[in-house]
Amino acid sequence: MSLDKRSTAILMQLIHADSYLSIKELTERLNVSRRTIYYDIDKINHWLESQRLDKIEQVRSAGLILTDETKDRIPDKLGEMHAWHYEYSASERKAWIAIYIMASEEKLHLESLMEKVRVSRNTTIEDIKALKEDIQKFGLDLEFDRKLGYTMLGEETDIRKAIVYYLSLAIPEQNWQSLLAKIQMHVNSLNKGEETQLFDISLLKTLYNIISESEKELNIQFTDDVLHSMSLRLVLFGKRIKQGHIVRVDTVEKEVLSETKAFQAAQYISRRMEKNYHFPVPEEEQFYLTTHLLGARINYSSDDLLNESLSDSLREVAEKMVNDFQKYACLLFQNRELLIKNLLIHLKPAYYRIKYGLEVENQLLDAVKAKYEEVFMITKKVVHHFEQMVGKSLHENEIAFIAMHLGGWMRKEGATTSERKKALVVCATGVGTSQILKQQLEGLFSTIDITETVSVREYEEGSFDVDLVISTTPVTKKDHPVFVVNPILTDAEKEGLLKKVNLLYNHSTSQALSIDGLMDIIERHADIRDRNKLYEELKHYVKRPEVTLNEHYKPSLTELIKADMIQIQKSVRDWKEAITLAAQPLLQNGFITKHYIEAMIKNVEQFGPYIVIAPKFAIPHAKPEDGVRKLGMSLLRLDEQVSFSKDSKHDVHFLVVLAAMDNETHLKALSQLTQLFSNSEEVKKLKKATSTKEMLKMINHSISKTA
Repeated sequence: MSLDKRSTAILMQLIHADSYLSIKELTERLNVSRRTIYYDIDKINHWLESQRLDKIEQVRSAGLILTDETKDRIPDKLGEMHAWHYEYSASERKAWIAIYIMASEEKLHLESLMEKVRVSRNTTIEDIKALKEDIQKFGLDLEFDRKLGYTMLGEETDIRKAIVYYLSLAIPEQNWQSLLAKIQMHVNSLNKGEETQLFDISLLKTLYNIISESEKELNIQFTDDVLHSMSLRLVLFGKRIKQGHIVRVDTVEKEVLSETKAFQAAQYISRRMEKNYHFPVPEEEQFYLTTHLLGARINYSSDDLLNESLSDSLREVAEKMVNDFQKYACLLFQNRELLIKNLLIHLKPAYYRIKYGLEVENQLLDAVKAKYEEVFMITKKVVHHFEQMVGKSLHENEIAFIAMHLGGWMRKEGATTSERKKALVVCATGVGTSQILKQQLEGLFSTIDITETVSVREYEEGSFDVDLVISTTPVTKKDHPVFVVNPILTDAEKEGLLKKVNLLYNHSTSQALSIDGLMDIIERHADIRDRNKLYEELKHYVKRPEVTLNEHYKPSLTELIKADMIQIQKSVRDWKEAITLAAQPLLQNGFITKHYIEAMIKNVEQFGPYIVIAPKFAIPHAKPEDGVRKLGMSLLRLDEQVSFSKDSKHDVHFLVVLAAMDNETHLKALSQLTQLFSNSEEVKKLKKATSTKEMLKMINHSISKTA
């Protein structure tokens, strides 16, 4: 029996496993069903038997394992495996057919393609039909001529983009020796004549060395997979050049590209290629190669490479993405500056890949979406900064690369995201209203993703994979928890909705954990006669506290800001003194420690003037663990404004220091405060007040009017 891509992947997982590998782990890693895994195991065991190797051992409650001897011998057996022992997937067949048609020097008819992908006539015809449809996204067309066979029609730039894409599908990322063995086995063993071979192994090795040497020109280090894929690309690009197919690069683009270090490296590679190909590499192709070098993923880069005009804009994008990611993930990166620098190294080649359409298949896309769904969802919400700069939407392959980068940094710092939920917005009054509600909800919930907005009819008739529904009108279907709200939420409604949703999920999480924990303990120490009945009774027992849950009391602004919490000052030296002075009433009354003031100042130094949330108004704050002893607010009015940046929009007359104990208790007072300072007339009155008592009276009067 032949091995296919998935069964080979399972075999490699077992080889590298330190101990038993469970079926559940395999289903999660490969994103397939248990039944599919068992089918593949059967296929692998047949192959192992044919190679006179021990079959996979399966131990109940432990998992799957290979003997050490089998692990040692499998790599050699795979290397000896001939092409006809490997079964291509439909995706691989389509990719190889495309590559052969675009790069091979032989005339390709149906029969020769059948031989290359080793399937029947009808299957090959279906593959070609699927390919014709697939290549339309590159602006290409597939034509057949009785004499010439199959040929790809379109702009040379688009054909090259297709070559890059289908190469990433046909030969996924792997180590160099495995890649060479795979090419030898899958391609060249079927094409004995030199003129029909797609990849000359010796040439491939030479190009690999040439590209490695070019790293010194650029003072960077390419990732291993880029080094491998770039070598493969250059072999096929060379075949296209030899056939007279030359890429045309815009004159203005040439001027821009010629200023980069990558162009110097491209010239170096081209000179070396000419010696091995024995024909000249046109200047147009050197500029085209430059775009690939600029778009290549790298491990590190020298400062020199980043000092180009593009870097400032990209750094701003990286900062915005990290800031938004922190907000949505409810965390603060400890080494934010280093993260931004590393993200910038990734974004620069990504910019060129997207700009020049050099899309590659991210082999880990499905795994990232399945296993790190929360990180992927948050990343999708922050990449709009990058998309605006590039002027194009990012494909999920690119988003996954960025998600892997941010997620990896989270694991490095030991941070985790809050558990995320998916919500659906149901609206009866049209797209405009639903979008307004969606924006309000996204601002309210940092750990809930609004996946879609639909009409009532669409919701009643459809099926949706979400955790909760927020609707502007009652619905009859109750597949999910439904919260009915007004399209324009008041502060009280926001507060109420936040409380209900938090209560629902905080309670259900603790309940599930408690029951599972109790069941584990009981099963270890007692014989259970009726497991289901015990589980139900425990569930009811754990659920009892829900009835006696007390609401968190949320004091109003008038309860927090008293006369002794208000100060009037003519001027201060700078914003640091302003924060320090504004916090003094809280410090003197034991609400905060000195460390809290230091943390507030440090936050502004790190993250900029994010605390300026309205014209002339700032709310300095830090995390509760930075030194909050008691919930409180203190207000400072400055007669002469203080600036938090060079931008006039960050000039401030009023500072309210917030000392919050948690994420909820201060919401009512904060809501009243922002409403007060959003009213320009009330702000004018506060500016004119001659004493702290007069200011307090104005605040109390304003709050009473809106109560």
